[in-house]
Amino acid sequence: MSRNDPRWVFAARVASQLEGGQAAVLRPERRERLVKTARLLGLRPFDAALVIALVQDAARRGEARPGYPALTRDVLSRLETIPKPVVDTTPPVWLNRLATACLIATGLVAMAILWVQNGGG
Repeated sequence: MSRNDPRWVFAARVASQLEGGQAAVLRPERRERLVKTARLLGLRPFDAALVIALVQDAARRGEARPGYPALTRDVLSRLETIPKPVVDTTPPVWLNRLATACLIATGLVAMAILWVQNGGG
């Protein structure tokens, strides 16, 4: 798993927010912000909760230094079981509508030019 993988990026972010050393405490307001960050990375809230649990568990078992996610083979293999986010590449509906409107406008302008060039009727 590369360091650019959204699951790894999120795990690193989670580890940086843990408090209390091996107690691995995550305050509710920080958890909420992390879940919002996870959504921006393409992770579902359920998957975000799994990553949080994995990182907290690793810290509580002493697998990680405070502030760093444990990249043991065990944690890595667990992170890889979480589905990699799929980036939706379909354009937003408004963009499709804008493109359609531009095509229609171009067609109407072309028809108007032809009409004027042919004497208007």
